[in-house]
Amino acid sequence: MSAALILGTCSIAHAGNNAQAPDTTSSDAHDKTHKSTTLSSISVNAQTLAGGLMAVQDQPKQVSTITAQAIAEVPITADYTQMINSAPGVNSASSDGFGLTDASSYTIRGFNASEIGVTLDGVPVNDAGNYVPYASEYGEARNYESINVSQGSADLDMPDLGAVGGHISFITRRPTENFNVYVGQTVGSNNALSTFLRVNTGATGPVRSWFSISRNSDDKWRGGGYNDIDRIQAKSVWTINDNDSITANFNLNREHNYFYMPLTKAQAAQHGYSYDYGTTWTPTPAGGFPASSLYSDPATLTQVNYFRLFQNPFKSWVTSLDGEFKFGSNLSLSVIPYFQFGDGNGSFGGFLPLQASANGRPVVQANQFADGQYATLEAYRPITYRPGINAKFTLELGLDDTLDWGIWYERSRQLEYIDASYVDPQTGIPDSVWGDKKLLAYSNGQIWKNYSEYDLTTVKKVFVEDTWTPTEAWTFNAGVAYLHTDRNNQFVLFPGNPDPADWTSSQNSDNRYHRFLPALGASWKLDDNNQLYYSLTRTFRAPPDAATYGNSRLGLPAPLPESAWSNEIGWRFTHGPLTLHTDAYLANMGNRTAVGLDPNTFINYYINAGRVRMAGLNAEGNLDLGHGFTLYSSYTYTQAKVEQDLNLPATADTAATFYATKGKQFPGTPRNMAYLGARYSANGLTLNLNGKFTGSEYGDFLNTERVSSNFTLNGSASYELPDFSVLHKPTIAINALNLLNRRYLMLPSSPTLSAGVSSPTYYVGAPRQWYITLSTELF
Repeated sequence: MSAALILGTCSIAHAGNNAQAPDTTSSDAHDKTHKSTTLSSISVNAQTLAGGLMAVQDQPKQVSTITAQAIAEVPITADYTQMINSAPGVNSASSDGFGLTDASSYTIRGFNASEIGVTLDGVPVNDAGNYVPYASEYGEARNYESINVSQGSADLDMPDLGAVGGHISFITRRPTENFNVYVGQTVGSNNALSTFLRVNTGATGPVRSWFSISRNSDDKWRGGGYNDIDRIQAKSVWTINDNDSITANFNLNREHNYFYMPLTKAQAAQHGYSYDYGTTWTPTPAGGFPASSLYSDPATLTQVNYFRLFQNPFKSWVTSLDGEFKFGSNLSLSVIPYFQFGDGNGSFGGFLPLQASANGRPVVQANQFADGQYATLEAYRPITYRPGINAKFTLELGLDDTLDWGIWYERSRQLEYIDASYVDPQTGIPDSVWGDKKLLAYSNGQIWKNYSEYDLTTVKKVFVEDTWTPTEAWTFNAGVAYLHTDRNNQFVLFPGNPDPADWTSSQNSDNRYHRFLPALGASWKLDDNNQLYYSLTRTFRAPPDAATYGNSRLGLPAPLPESAWSNEIGWRFTHGPLTLHTDAYLANMGNRTAVGLDPNTFINYYINAGRVRMAGLNAEGNLDLGHGFTLYSSYTYTQAKVEQDLNLPATADTAATFYATKGKQFPGTPRNMAYLGARYSANGLTLNLNGKFTGSEYGDFLNTERVSSNFTLNGSASYELPDFSVLHKPTIAINALNLLNRRYLMLPSSPTLSAGVSSPTYYVGAPRQWYITLSTELF
């Protein structure tokens, strides 16, 4: 059991800073700051610095904002893990510079990606069951107005189900008053292609809208396979009157990708950094493989690691309405009803005992360990229906006092299972990759499934917060939220098996988790140049949806919810050309969850790794040198210390085990990171050069293995040509990633307890890549 233990969620998947043409079709300058539930206290129209990598902030905690200006200077299809890499506290890893794969992740101040809440225009988009965010699904980067990173905790009004360690919010740009068309075409490394079109309708009476369509693709830079993503996005604003408006948002994503293999240090050393799933197939002998030879016969290893079996087709859409209403002179309402849908799979290679049937189609034998084993494409398929509503009232009480209160309600349904498709035993080509046709079945006609799980998750949250500004220098805020999560889980192992007594088991559970979450903050403006602040918050999340059955199956106790108390004290300084934000923090986290994978059934189980103490320093600064030159830098020091040893209880198959983890640095958390970027922009020419240093990081809880520090250097250039006929601001841009062509491993994909027992795997940094973009506005 211990060999498979990893950090984060290990359900089978789906489960850098550079330049392109500036996109200038953002909202008109006279648009008022759009404050609502989608933004909380963050203003997307705040003064931006460092070419959009930094913004002036005033809330009593650390927040980093990346605006449309900086987003326009990264590769045209970059995912958000690449865009937030400059922010202090962020340790980001992406396997593909073009941003078309979910083979990416990050930690922030030592919290992993599943512990950070993510919203798109106010809609929560982390997986409702295991909290994992999928970077490729959140629309086109060039449609973003801003990305806001709250490194320590989410605001009380955010609809976060599992944000123990912070929050990331995406805000898409508002439609313009005037009609225009923006088009962009990109080509680049590994046959990269991106075609993008966005149409702003302009004002049609009280309504303004835009819609965009795009097609993006590239080949994997290692191994076989490709990445394809088609997207449709739209936004429409109906201005009812000066006080009331309704904004509609829509995001459709359809992708078909192949997985990148995360590598162990030994694999990278032996085979090189280009090692991946195999591209050759060994034919299956007549009658299949005997069960005893699986994973020992070299032919079975070749088959189960064949790249065509590791695919990730997925389709999803998110739609929402954002209503902003004002009642009288001092009461306003922000309300966002939303709905999400997702369907697809993440596949992997497996073996099943097959035999011929009367109609010529192979059927699965009831005994899963019988002879006659054939390689199959097994697919983890989640189907999600997720409606919800988030509402906030704001009451101006006078005397510089504002009261906010509201409610969030969500009731998501998710059906998850692993099914299988037949693979041609001579060629390795699967019958189906979407998991919705030509599926393998038993002799009784029932579709073979490793398991079937149905989860009904109901979330209720109420909050109230008061903000008081007694003087121009002082601001105080205090509030509390009550979060209640109800997980109703129905789990069946091998449903439909003709021999249910030996193979099928089931369990139903209904677990409730709830906690009061207080928040306090204070800020003091010493003068026009200096601000000090302090905040104290408590965060909380319920165990993932599959926790109950997996633990019960192995005789482990049910996991406890994660929670954390976070303290921050910071200083903001602005004087002339220099802006500096610094922040020291301490987060004490209890019941941190570690996740294991049962190798026989691919079912997750969960244990609590105990207390973890995260403490450190974040800083970012901008220096305007004049004449178009600016410098931006960020620095992070993080100490993520496990505060107790780990005792794994005995199960039906394993003895109790002790691990001396006390005092160890948490995996995936480098102590030091630094980012430095230089930018020049004048007379239509923009040049960027930036580098990120990431210190060494451990891959296991016992700190017996770590990957070396790495440094990546990226560059970009763009030039805006004169207007010509209907072409407005035609621009040519080039992005170059990893200019020094460094080869490195980063951020453990699957940390383990002990590298001596089970080797951690890591994300692999992409080699040097380049992209050229031509873009223009029409009319």
